[in-house]
Amino acid sequence: NIQNSGTDEVLRNVDFRDENNGYAVGANGTILRTENGGRKWLKIASNFEKSLNRVDFADDKNGWIVGSDGVILHSTDRGSTWVRQESQTENSLYGLFIVKKYGWSVGKAGVIVRYER
Repeated sequence: NIQNSGTDEVLRNVDFRDENNGYAVGANGTILRTENGGRKWLKIASNFEKSLNRVDFADDKNGWIVGSDGVILHSTDRGSTWVRQESQTENSLYGLFIVKKYGWSVGKAGVIVRYER
């Protein structure tokens, strides 16, 4: 079944932690969260107005988002709030892979950003 999230925004990526809890990100700083398998999506404030390109959770609490202008957002509370992190690049980030202690993001002009806890 095709469902509408209730937003007119362009969505770029989705990540589900289990069959119920998922997140979607997209244009204009859009972050959406579902707790019921996608039947209802709630918009979460990102305080960022440009494109968010990828979302990935390392575990049930710690999530990461990357996007335009080198933005990296991190959540430690299951995606309820997001805090901007220092990326040391202004190149847009498009790819993201996160595990508990390590993470990588790739982007424009071949930039690679590595995270290590």
